[in-house]
Amino acid sequence: MYRKEIQQLLNDLACVDDINYYHSLRTGYYLSRFVEVEAGKQFLKQAWVTRNEFVAIGLLHDIGKVRWPREVLLASERLRDLGRDRVLQAWNYIIEHPLGSEEIIMEYYKKTGNRFWERIAQGVAAHHENYAGDGYPLRLKGSEIPLSARGLRLFDYFTGATEVRRHSKYPRRPQEVLQFMRKGLGTHFDPYWGERIIEFLTNVQPPQSLDQWYEKELEHFLSS
Repeated sequence: MYRKEIQQLLNDLACVDDINYYHSLRTGYYLSRFVEVEAGKQFLKQAWVTRNEFVAIGLLHDIGKVRWPREVLLASERLRDLGRDRVLQAWNYIIEHPLGSEEIIMEYYKKTGNRFWERIAQGVAAHHENYAGDGYPLRLKGSEIPLSARGLRLFDYFTGATEVRRHSKYPRRPQEVLQFMRKGLGTHFDPYWGERIIEFLTNVQPPQSLDQWYEKELEHFLSS
């Protein structure tokens, strides 16, 4: 039912940046595995989202980056290595992209009135908010942040830190990343669900082929 739209959005992202495209697939993969275990099923109930909505939140959380200028999107330098003007330019795009993702997804809600899109938009809009209230773009705190976004926050961080990015050619070891995440419970991450998601990530196997997983995953959205 939503396969065509999701596929088109991700194709748009792949056309401008393959690294962010595969980051989105990898995030969606881990969410799809999480909802198979008991903790993930309980998470869905408390977050008031379906299995497909939660996976779609992972797949589409960075779709707002399709609007970035190429010199920002494809930059290989870390922010701290840029000059002041370029830092300000890049930071403005960084803090805006969750709302850009929300805006793109809400266009589908406005066209269809289907709350599938509205719930996805709520999740992606807040996926860089910190539990302590010092995240972005709206500085939401604790339960002000939708639970779907609090969950995505953990998976997005883990995925980004353990993969090759333009500014980080050498991914960090999963156990090192999970140890850092545990220290961030209650500040960066939801303390209750963070414990359960970190436990899940400690044992989950990485995907053997993201492309094969994605093709199979799209079948779920034919009957959402």
